[in-house]
Amino acid sequence: MHLVELKITRFEADYLEQVLDYQTELQVLQQQELLIPGEIKAHLLVTGATRQHSQKCANRNVNLIVYEPLDVLQSYYRRLSAAAPFLKIKPNDYGVYNLSLMNRTLSFLAIGAKRENEIVKQSSIGRTSVQHHLRVSEEFGLVRERNKIYALTDLGDEYVQAMNQGALAVQLSERQIELLKRFIAQDPFYSSTVFGIYSIVESAFLLSRNLYPISLDDLRQMFRTVSGKSTEWRVTRSLNTATYTFLNFATDLELLGKIGKQIVITPAGFRFILMLQLHKSIEMIETLTTNEPLLSN
Repeated sequence: MHLVELKITRFEADYLEQVLDYQTELQVLQQQELLIPGEIKAHLLVTGATRQHSQKCANRNVNLIVYEPLDVLQSYYRRLSAAAPFLKIKPNDYGVYNLSLMNRTLSFLAIGAKRENEIVKQSSIGRTSVQHHLRVSEEFGLVRERNKIYALTDLGDEYVQAMNQGALAVQLSERQIELLKRFIAQDPFYSSTVFGIYSIVESAFLLSRNLYPISLDDLRQMFRTVSGKSTEWRVTRSLNTATYTFLNFATDLELLGKIGKQIVITPAGFRFILMLQLHKSIEMIETLTTNEPLLSN
């Protein structure tokens, strides 16, 4: 059996006496047949010790181990990342600058089209654009794909039915906006696009506590940090394009507003971010609880 005494400070003589006292207590329990028999090996973990300390412990059959707390916490984070998807997800830019651009592509799925080439033939939309529209639609749970065959989900059906008619079809209807906001709020980690919208609204919310209205330049920098893209969006052009895209998405959903180079949060945006934070916390807690045995090893 291994008796482990873990300390978060450097070696002190009292620690050695403490672990030896524990060892003696366990040996007494063995003699009283209250603990299974067997050799009890004592280990003392500290954050720093000298060679003399190690020798002192060795003389009394205690294994002294010097460890680095930062290494332990990094190891924990790596295992947590493997078990908790919300720590890995980052927003991606798929070249769709307004959510309403999905409408035409989805309308063709609603009337029977099932493949990319069918949509391209029936519409004046380029193949690349169709691919991007379908990808973003999947990110919102509106479309499912299997073997290159696409179909609307139940949410997708409801979304298409809520579409404006005629010339207004290029704009999101109020019902479509509510459907997408509800979807994002309930699962902010569903996809990279959903997380991107959450990230830019949260970025604006964090900045609003310092200065309001929010500077677009400040929002770009905060968005890069909050979204976890500090290394990927080092180039100014990439950062500007991503910020432009997700700011447009948040504006489409009436969560943020842009006036020149100043950004404001709408009343709906304030309610939205609070709801998002609630659902994010619930999902994080559930994930950690589900993977507790793995994370505590």
